Amino acid sequence: MSEVDEKLQKGIIELDKGNDKKAFSFFKEVFEDRQEKLLKKVQDNPKSPTLMLDALYMIHALVWLRVAEAGKDKKHSVELLGKAVGTVESARSALGPLVTGLAQWAKEKNITQVRNKALGLLAATKDLEDMAKKALEASRKMDR
Repeated sequence: MSEVDEKLQKGIIELDKGNDKKAFSFFKEVFEDRQEKLLKKVQDNPKSPTLMLDALYMIHALVWLRVAEAGKDKKHSVELLGKAVGTVESARSALGPLVTGLAQWAKEKNITQVRNKALGLLAATKDLEDMAKKALEASRKMDR
């Protein structure tokens, strides 16, 4: 597991504990690291077929960041969770078909690692979307 993945996991654990500020800090680092990695990868190899995987990883980090921020800023939680939901829905709509195509291409080329990452990311995106929607709904109910 990479250092960035460990930070993501630590952030999720802190979020589960209710420590939104600490989770936010971890997610901010993850987002910045993934954003930097994507930009570097684009500069190094702008035609890489796996760029969309890195983009989706970065978007996942942004969604987690918004979720933690919503926990930190209760006054604006509905708005922030709405942004998280919108972000993950947009990612699924825009990148989902591309990542699915990449998985198919990787299967045809017998590149198991890329295929597995692509399929795993698609599943994680759906799970993240469901989680963000549940959090938004819970926040709306608390606002009433």
